[in-house]
Amino acid sequence: MIGQAAERYSRGAILLHWIIAAALALVLAIGFGMPRDASGFALFQFHKSLGITILVFTLVRIGWRLTHRPPPPVERGFNGFLAGAVHFGLYAFMILAPLTGWALVSTSPIQVPTVLFGLVPLPHLPLDPALAENFENAHWLMAWIGLALFALHVAGAMKHHLLMRDGVLARMSPGGSAKAGMVLFGVVLLVGAVTFAILPGHEEGSEPVEQDIAAVAPDSASTDEAAAVEEPEATEEVVEETEEAAEPDEPAGPPPSWSIQPGGSLRFVADNAGTAMRGSFRRWDGSITMDPENPAGADIRIEIELGSATLGDATQDTMLAGGDFFGISANPTATFRSTNVTRTGANSYRANGTLSLKGASRSQAITFTLSGSGATRAVSGSATVDRTGFGVGTGENAAGLAPSVRVEFAFDATRD
Repeated sequence: MIGQAAERYSRGAILLHWIIAAALALVLAIGFGMPRDASGFALFQFHKSLGITILVFTLVRIGWRLTHRPPPPVERGFNGFLAGAVHFGLYAFMILAPLTGWALVSTSPIQVPTVLFGLVPLPHLPLDPALAENFENAHWLMAWIGLALFALHVAGAMKHHLLMRDGVLARMSPGGSAKAGMVLFGVVLLVGAVTFAILPGHEEGSEPVEQDIAAVAPDSASTDEAAAVEEPEATEEVVEETEEAAEPDEPAGPPPSWSIQPGGSLRFVADNAGTAMRGSFRRWDGSITMDPENPAGADIRIEIELGSATLGDATQDTMLAGGDFFGISANPTATFRSTNVTRTGANSYRANGTLSLKGASRSQAITFTLSGSGATRAVSGSATVDRTGFGVGTGENAAGLAPSVRVEFAFDATRD
């Protein structure tokens, strides 16, 4: 028995074995431990990438086994049959689990693109969407079967090494060292255990986003923008009182026009199951006609290109453009136009108007401040938008999103 165990697997087989083992521990831990809402989106993408990677490496491993003779089995009879059945089951799992997962995302009613490790797009399989539930059940069944087979394989290896002491572990270890094999086994198990322990604990321990908008603004925000962001919520509650105290003078003539200068920012922040989702619009513009001293006759118009929305992830950006969110194919732009502007303080204003988004128009208010003097002003402000009023975020991936989305803007404007 020991003599048979001395014959080792080839270096290629050993390398593939441990790569696949580590990937399996990680993919199973993520699959069972990741959050089931949009906060787990990045993990979901990584899980899919790992699954396809395991499929590719498994096919390579099968090809290697067919062209490189493995050492003879250590056990024969019933025990040998069981060992062979576990190995065969693992190969079947490593092929069927990724395939059922691929079929699941291909037939899901929410079409989430798959980009392997954020680099390589994976096309959806041409399957009937009516089979989505079947593939989902099959994928979960394969996950549990895979977990059981993985555990049996580890238990079998430990039995041979610790109880039978027949040198089996050395056959699949670098340099033929059983100690090295034990270290690799420990690393693989630690990767899976720590990953699984961290994911649920992180989800349960996360606190709702209860920070003001200044806390989630990028570090590059200007001092003026941060000051506007920290404007107390009580501002809106005293608008009427302040309007009476700051009643404007009669305008002396037509208000001046202002041009929005390049380099400004238009950002949004949404609470997603206690996690702040931060994004921005890269393309937007507008026109402003306003006398800062007499804002009653102001006219503010802003147009936003919805296809320029980004969360910093190509796959999530594709989802934002889809029908569950902005639906840019039918409604490529959103517009805001003021109906009246009032002064609420020395350099602060409130613009009431209409926001048109995704085929719906709703009343919308924004607050902003001006700094500077003469022909150049720095503008910064914010608004709270009820996304549900516009049908933005209607699918399962929006299940954890708060109904209100905070929008922030900052730019320089020069008088024409």
